[in-house]
Amino acid sequence: MIIKKKNKDTEAALTPEQTELEQKRRKKRIRRRKVGRVIDRIFGFGLATVIVVGLAALGLWYVLMKGPSPTLRDTWAMTMLETRRFTWTPNIYLTTDEVKEIRSRTRQHIDEEFDASLITIAAAETQDEEDDGSPKPDAYGLIDEDGDGIVLQNIKGNGFVGYLITILDPTRVFVGMPDGYGGVGMTLEDMCAKYGAQGGINAGGFVDEGGGGMGGMPDGLTIIDGIYWNEGYGGDSFAGFDDKGILHVGYYGRKDAAAMNIVNGVSFGPILILNGKIVNPDMLVSGVNPRTAIGQRGDGAVLMLVIDGRQVHSIGATYLDAAQVLLEHGAVNACNMDGGSSSVMYYHGEYVNSCSSANGVARPLPNAFLFK
Repeated sequence: MIIKKKNKDTEAALTPEQTELEQKRRKKRIRRRKVGRVIDRIFGFGLATVIVVGLAALGLWYVLMKGPSPTLRDTWAMTMLETRRFTWTPNIYLTTDEVKEIRSRTRQHIDEEFDASLITIAAAETQDEEDDGSPKPDAYGLIDEDGDGIVLQNIKGNGFVGYLITILDPTRVFVGMPDGYGGVGMTLEDMCAKYGAQGGINAGGFVDEGGGGMGGMPDGLTIIDGIYWNEGYGGDSFAGFDDKGILHVGYYGRKDAAAMNIVNGVSFGPILILNGKIVNPDMLVSGVNPRTAIGQRGDGAVLMLVIDGRQVHSIGATYLDAAQVLLEHGAVNACNMDGGSSSVMYYHGEYVNSCSSANGVARPLPNAFLFK
């Protein structure tokens, strides 16, 4: 192969126009090389950063999983196990048996029986007024300013924000479902429109074998307007209203629910508060994630709680966090509902909370607790 070299004689033979063109080409080549070097350095720095951050994360996980604090280990493990995209991560440092043991704690049963006598449905009354004519707080410190029997409050805790709706008349609360049973679920917004409800929260979980999150098939015993849509075997936590408006929480199957005249209820858990007390904290081992829960005060008022999570403004809450919020607002009984991307609250024609789904859009649900 013959290589021809440019020499001064060749360059001298070029016309001024050709010389200018050659200089421009040369400058372009130099600029491309410089840009290439900058891009190469940026890419190298980015790759190194990813590697360092990845190693740091693995190191942090190791400290959390193998460190001296079992509580911190369990909280971190459950946070990942409750997040569908990261359920595999605890297995990096924990054995299968260790993961099963952590999971099993929330599946323990409470021996204490539900005591319905602690709930006395208060008769509808005209709200008392202060001397200046303003609404007077009720026995729980709650003020129904517009007198419609529904109060929305902002909740703030350690690392989380949430929203609490109190419905003073429990008979206004019911369970709604999508148009088709077992198929595609329905968003909370559409479910409220279907039933003409003022608002509500997501309720039970759903069977999601394919991982598509279509939400049409409820998981566990589901009762809607006295009709049983799913068989329950008494092993799962259940929350349901009887024909008088009392919220029962416990481990109920179909026969149990029928004996108590449950007309609206869903399966999920764990139970958070029973007979005026938070259940054994060892049974409330959980991660820090979006939460939904339902409870009832001693006067029958229903408490619907949703806590944002997996976002900058609100990391999320544990089961115990949710239980403490509800107890502080007078809950005598309460049960956790489906959380994560399913946690949503709808009221007055709009979503109250910030959904944690990847696209920020509320997912289809199998059922929901609604109120008229």
